[in-house]
Order: sequence, then structure tokens, then C-alpha cells
Amino acid sequence: MKFLLSIALGALTALGATLIHPSIPPLGVIVAITATYVLIWWIGRHYGKRRYRIYALLAWIFVIMRAGSFGVGQELLIQGDTAGSALLTLGFVAGLLAIFRKV
Repeated sequence: MKFLLSIALGALTALGATLIHPSIPPLGVIVAITATYVLIWWIGRHYGKRRYRIYALLAWIFVIMRAGSFGVGQELLIQGDTAGSALLTLGFVAGLLAIFRKV
């Protein structure tokens, strides 16, 4: 159950980050990256294991990569602009920092 909840929360965080990052240019990306860090850290804090943080980050990466690639109708949810690139790189770095932070 913890495994599934970690994956679901990681995917929901990625969905929220995908939808909020283009709004109010610098603030949307900051909120998305901060939420990513806090949620992944909280999962490890709540369950007491690093592996659940890793599951959440893997789900986050899966959703973000899917949103950053072309869909059936050739649409992109994460553009290749400054905000999109910052979300991809800094969001991943924030997730890694949250994984390696002490519980």
C-alpha cells in the first residue's frame, strides 16, 4: 500500500507541476519545483524509508517525461522554453536532493 501511495503522490505532484509551471513565469516554476521537493521529502519522512522516496521520484520522472514528449495529436504539455527546461532539470535535482536528505 505504501508503494502504491508513493507512486500515486509522485505522479500527482508531477501532474500539478506540469500544469502550474507555465503560469506567472518565474513563480510557477518555483512553486512546482518546491512542491516536488517537499512532497518527495515528506513521503520519506512519513514512511521512514528512502525507497518510497525513490518510487515517488520515478513516478514523477515518468509523468514529466511523458508530458514533455509529443502526444497523439502532436501536443506538448511541457515546452522546450526556459520554464519547461527549468522544470525538467531543477525538478529532477530537487527530487534527488530530497531523496538524499536525512529523514
